[in-house]
Amino acid sequence: MTTRVIFICLAAFYGALKIILERRLAPLDVIGEDGDLSDVAFSNGCSVHALFHQAGGVWPFSKDRIESDFKIYLHTGDIPGYVRQFIKSQPARIRDRTYSKLILSGGRPPYL
Repeated sequence: MTTRVIFICLAAFYGALKIILERRLAPLDVIGEDGDLSDVAFSNGCSVHALFHQAGGVWPFSKDRIESDFKIYLHTGDIPGYVRQFIKSQPARIRDRTYSKLILSGGRPPYL
């Protein structure tokens, strides 16, 4: 009987410790510009590649330059300035549509 009580207490302690550590060590709020890029693509119903072409269409860039910038983005994760400006020009409601925010109000699982 005492062994069961000990295991129940250990399980409750483990659950509480897990929740506390996840709140402190794994914040989900800040995802950066790369997350904003994917959010805008998701809300526009297009790929990130198509978003590069939309952003490059505003500027007089050739398709070769846009393709090379996209390849650089795929290899290094660096987002060119014209794409950053295009993302910032989108309304805030479009940039704030991550998958978790669409499913869970507040943007994080209920236990965090």
